[in-house]
Amino acid sequence: MNHHAPGQLQSLQLAQVVDNVDPDGRGRIKVRLQSMPMELWASVAAPSAGQGYGVSFIPRLDEIVVLAFVTPELPLVLGSVWAGQSSVPEDATPHEDHYVVRTPAGTVVEFDDSDGPKVEMRTQSGYRIHINESSGGEITIERGAQSIKLTPTEINIDSSGPVNINSSTVNVSAAMVQVDAAMSKFSGVVQADTIIATSVVGTTYTPGAGNIW
Repeated sequence: MNHHAPGQLQSLQLAQVVDNVDPDGRGRIKVRLQSMPMELWASVAAPSAGQGYGVSFIPRLDEIVVLAFVTPELPLVLGSVWAGQSSVPEDATPHEDHYVVRTPAGTVVEFDDSDGPKVEMRTQSGYRIHINESSGGEITIERGAQSIKLTPTEINIDSSGPVNINSSTVNVSAAMVQVDAAMSKFSGVVQADTIIATSVVGTTYTPGAGNIW
């Protein structure tokens, strides 16, 4: 029960988050009002909230939130505001076609509707996923020199290290497969309907039907 004088909590209020672990498991946060010496538990409004599903962005400790009161005993957190020591993240440029979600650890999800829709996800360690729908569309996954790029006409994989594929069966279907390597090494048996070679070098060679000596 929140104790206060009648009529004190009938307007919007600013409050500071002092606890965000609800002992009752109801997703509430505990806040301290800035207009009066009072602490209370408040539910957090969300775009979607249902049984076992919804959107969860729980305010962190010391964030400044905006409270609305359905009744003096039912406060709701409408959202957070940048104020005091907090500052707008550098990604949040003041453009109406630019939307950013940044976590305290530095993970960023960025939406940019200028010059063709684009979506980008970045981590602090350098991983990046970029989707660009302009010029036919392109998807890039990269970290440093390693990258995978998909376009409407081709797929490119660039790596400064090994590229490993592990599977019970790998099927390749193409009009032509071209391998440009100083040496190609196979273990086991290599079977082909037709082999065309300028030279064959081997410790053993067993000719079959159709070979001419």
